Amino acid sequence: MSKPNEYARACLDRLVPELVGLTVMGGLVDDSGENWGFTAAGRKGGKLVRKDVWVLCDPEGNGPGWLEILDDQEG
Repeated sequence: MSKPNEYARACLDRLVPELVGLTVMGGLVDDSGENWGFTAAGRKGGKLVRKDVWVLCDPEGNGPGWLEILDDQEG
């Protein structure tokens, strides 16, 4: 495995702590049927958390890859 570049390292530093310890609970598809992702849930700091994780190209939609993680609004 090669060493991540500065952009990849910044993404990993932000995303990994949000997802470590959570379990993938199922898949997601948006209303258009084109965008997809997954739901992850678990306990962090004694609190039940649920995250919706969308797999995107990047924040602008034109780069190498990006995960958008949103706190679940229902749980």
